[in-house]
Amino acid sequence: MPQVYSLLVCTSPIKPGVILAASWDGGRNIHVEIDVGGQSTAVTNWPIWNEEWDTPLIEASREAFARYVSLRLREPGLIDSLYNQVSKSTL
Repeated sequence: MPQVYSLLVCTSPIKPGVILAASWDGGRNIHVEIDVGGQSTAVTNWPIWNEEWDTPLIEASREAFARYVSLRLREPGLIDSLYNQVSKSTL
């Protein structure tokens, strides 16, 4: 049975009060949640596309997970996009 990795990713410097969290259950997706002002909403599942994560699951590590999520969070406009999804769903 694969180990579950869970990680508080960041408090967004772009949108104060926004917290992102990510978890991985050993499958093919990383589950991402965003918290906006106490409203926690699951917004997406990131497919695992990074070559490092295409290795056998036993070779994956918590450090690799953290690096992968950190890379995804640097994608231009990602935090704004997640924030907008939550804002629309909580109106």
